[in-house]
Amino acid sequence: MKPPIINRADLQTLQHRTVSGVLTLVFWAIWIYLWLPLLALLAWMLGIQQAYKYMIVLNGYQEVLRLLGIYTLVILLMGGGLAVWATYNILRYGDLERRSGKPAPTVEEIARYSRQGPLAVRSWQKAQRLYVTHDEKGSVAHVEILTVGTPVPR
Repeated sequence: MKPPIINRADLQTLQHRTVSGVLTLVFWAIWIYLWLPLLALLAWMLGIQQAYKYMIVLNGYQEVLRLLGIYTLVILLMGGGLAVWATYNILRYGDLERRSGKPAPTVEEIARYSRQGPLAVRSWQKAQRLYVTHDEKGSVAHVEILTVGTPVPR
């Protein structure tokens, strides 16, 4: 069985759809109108009546519109500044990645820093666990290689 034409808006003529839309709008307006006393009571309880007085009657909305204009201008200036900065960086650096990390220190540099020999540093790098003690200045005082399962010295 075919569905009635009323359930198929695509089969209705433009006139039928317009009448249906207008009737829907009218009945929604009537429905809202019937709720107005309750809405007025809620507005009175929430103090919205005062907001209406200050915003509509005393033209407070004009100050809100002025502030919105200022906020919009500030947002556009900040966004424009960011866009200019990004464009400058794109033009200056292009697609090249110019950031680079520092090279890893060599065994000799680590040995010089810790005041130990390169052979000791190589053995540290191969070990899984180290126990390092420091002196009062923060320099490496002693390094002990621990085997797996050995408790940490106290």
